[in-house]
Amino acid sequence: MLRRPVITRLVLVMCIVVAAGACSGDGGDGPRPEAEGAAAPSTTAEKACTPDRSAKPGTERITVSAGGVQREFERVIPPAFDGAGRLPLIVDLHGFTSTIEQQNLFSNLPAAASERGYVLVTPQAAPATVPVGDEQITAPFWNIYPSLDESLPGAQDDVAFLTELIDDTVAQLCVDDSRIYMTGFSNGAGMTAVMACELGGRLAAIAPVSGFNLADDCGSPEPVSVIAFHGDADPLVDYEGGATAQRPIDSPSIEQRVAQFAHAADCSGEPTVSEPFDDIVLRRHTGCEPGVDVELYTVVGGGHTWPGMLNYVDVEQLAGLGDAAEMAEAYGVDVLTIAGHMTPSIEATSSMLDFFDTHHRP
Repeated sequence: MLRRPVITRLVLVMCIVVAAGACSGDGGDGPRPEAEGAAAPSTTAEKACTPDRSAKPGTERITVSAGGVQREFERVIPPAFDGAGRLPLIVDLHGFTSTIEQQNLFSNLPAAASERGYVLVTPQAAPATVPVGDEQITAPFWNIYPSLDESLPGAQDDVAFLTELIDDTVAQLCVDDSRIYMTGFSNGAGMTAVMACELGGRLAAIAPVSGFNLADDCGSPEPVSVIAFHGDADPLVDYEGGATAQRPIDSPSIEQRVAQFAHAADCSGEPTVSEPFDDIVLRRHTGCEPGVDVELYTVVGGGHTWPGMLNYVDVEQLAGLGDAAEMAEAYGVDVLTIAGHMTPSIEATSSMLDFFDTHHRP
């Protein structure tokens, strides 16, 4: 289990380029043509199931009660859904202060995942009051601590919420239980690490972006495939660990956190290191348990961003920088420093989908 944090520990994670009011919708309205090579549903007799017959391909906002609190999530069912075969599932988690709409904008998963035949669920975190420097900021926050802490008023039992959300989606939509994936940005990446520990190997693969080293060490997690992304100049979640937004905390480096998951999967020795692009370093752990791979993409000079997003996001959509500026001031850094080098060399979204396509839970 993860350790309960001391009261003074700061968890300072934000979504760096907020687009409040700039993203008009859910990013996934209506059916889309199925892409060539999309993840095909299983039609084997042993996997036959009876899903919720009211479910249809398309996008829906759903409100549920969890722990006595109203919670919202967006569900995108791909055109490949026919109610007969099992489809894979991705859960996508936004960052601290962020929203479903903003995460849709950064990740482009409502379109990209749907085209490949994935069911996508993007939940909204509940607001909690988090200390940032000398201030207290109340904003959407994933509680990366399984034990609720009175120092974070409003923090919810998000392990229970996300576990129930996965269970309900699997049951209702005929999801392939061996192909459940999770990704997240910043605070959402930290929550992804927590869920990989808490679900006991139920996840087939995870893809944390700019925050994998936020959560406490969970000891020896069950083997799970990992593809992680992090900028080595991230001023909010330090690549070398030990600090968040220039404040000291007890966190490992991103390479150490990835190595912990590699060790849990019995990967052999040190990772192989390559440079597929001038601004990208790839560390790949090999010799892992059958079917498990662990990889880290380091963006040289990269800040606190979603790699490759500028390849598909119109810069005019990245409006509303006032909120980001306010947060940056609280963190003691400026907005441009937070963004750092926003690489066009790789797209985290397409890379993680390629990875998910080839990784199933044994």
